Amino acid sequence: DFDGKQIGPWFYAPWLTTIVTPTFFGFLVGPSRPNRRKDGERGGLVVEKCKFLQESGCKGICLHQCKLPAQQFFGEELGLELTVSPNFATQECQWSFGETPLSPKEDPSFPSGCLK
Repeated sequence: DFDGKQIGPWFYAPWLTTIVTPTFFGFLVGPSRPNRRKDGERGGLVVEKCKFLQESGCKGICLHQCKLPAQQFFGEELGLELTVSPNFATQECQWSFGETPLSPKEDPSFPSGCLK
């Protein structure tokens, strides 16, 4: 059966996702705006103050209940790779659509402990 993932995401999918996401995910993560990924390509989104992180106050909840599930959902269900990079000091979060995420063992955002 054809589910669209066989040919991979269209070249404009990362950029288009950053345009649509602020409207539909704002209630969950807070205000966000499109920006560029680390590699300079379109497809970045910065969440200015993550509601999820602010409310939980815990790195572990952010990483295991938001970052990993979001990356898994976009990659497996939508066929679009996603890297979520939280900044615990500023409570901003960079979402990079079309960028392959690191494994938790390689990802520097996986320290232990809570913000408070």
